[in-house]
Amino acid sequence: MNRSILLVVATATLGLAACTSTAAPTPTGTSEPAPTPAAAVVTEVVTQTVTNPPPAPEKPVIGSSGYGKLKLGMTLQQALATGMIGPDRTNVPEATCTSHEILGTGKHVWVSKAKGLATINFTSAMASDGVGEGATEATLKAEYTNLEPIGPNYSYRAKADNNPAAEFIFGVRDGKVWTAFLDLRDQDCHN
Repeated sequence: MNRSILLVVATATLGLAACTSTAAPTPTGTSEPAPTPAAAVVTEVVTQTVTNPPPAPEKPVIGSSGYGKLKLGMTLQQALATGMIGPDRTNVPEATCTSHEILGTGKHVWVSKAKGLATINFTSAMASDGVGEGATEATLKAEYTNLEPIGPNYSYRAKADNNPAAEFIFGVRDGKVWTAFLDLRDQDCHN
C-alpha cells in the first residue's frame, strides 16, 4: 500500500512540475518568470434549446397552388409523403377519388386517381388573408375582387392568381362562408 501512495504522490508531483512555468533566462543573466498567457474567458454560452429555441416550423397557408407542402396535381403517394394527410377516409377501392383528412385542421383533401390532388377544403385559419370557412361574406368580397356568382351548390368562384389550372370555390349562407375549396379546374372528385 505504501508503494501505491508513493506512486500517486510521484505522479502528482511530476504532473504539477509539467504544468508550472519555468523561469526563462534574460539577456542579463537573471531569471524572470515567463509571462503567463491570458486565459480564454467564455462570456456567453448559447444553447439552442434553452436561450435561443429553434424557430417554429412555418405554418402552412392556402395559396393558388396548394396548402403548404400539399400541391394540386401531386400523386397520392406524394401527398401522403408530405406527412400532412391521413389515410383514405372512403375505403372504396373502385372510387375515382380518395378523401383524406388534413392532419390537425379538421379539413379534407380529395385525390383523383387520374388527376392527382384535386381539391383542398380550408378554413379562414388556414388562409393568410382570413378567408375560408367561417369568414364573413363581406371579408370574402373584400379579399377576392374577381368573384363570379355560380350555382347551384356553391355561391362564388374566383380564379387563382398565377395558376390558371386552379380556382377557389366558396359557399355562402346567411352572410358567412360555410365552405371553401381550392380546386383543380377540371377535378373529377365532386360537383
